[in-house]
Amino acid sequence: MNYLDTSALIKRFVVERGSELVQKLVTREGPIATAKIAYAEVYAGLNRKRREGHPSARDYRLVRHRFEYDWQAYVRVDLRDEMLPLCRDLAERHPLRGFDAVHLASALGLQRDVGEKITFVAATRVCSRPPPQNAFSS
Repeated sequence: MNYLDTSALIKRFVVERGSELVQKLVTREGPIATAKIAYAEVYAGLNRKRREGHPSARDYRLVRHRFEYDWQAYVRVDLRDEMLPLCRDLAERHPLRGFDAVHLASALGLQRDVGEKITFVAATRVCSRPPPQNAFSS
């Protein structure tokens, strides 16, 4: 399973550096997972790009429709209370922004819950190494 944070997920809908890799993952590599917060983040990112002039209003409507359709197929991860200490610990140990910590904690929690390797994709980086043994310790 592949976990896409928002920076990777948005590349599914806008052509930019890294979009080709995301397209390959989405079409060839099995299920896609993401945190439910990505829904709002994708719309915020798309609208920021739209304010900057791309995509056009017509293209935005098409992208919006495609995102809504695709969203239904994603494995969507809830932010559960028991994940909050992991978010905190990740933010303390690594130079992460808040939602980055949530995405990483969501991927680690999903990996633990499903018992299989999760490939974490962020922007143009793919991280398929298993998390450290102490990733879930508080």
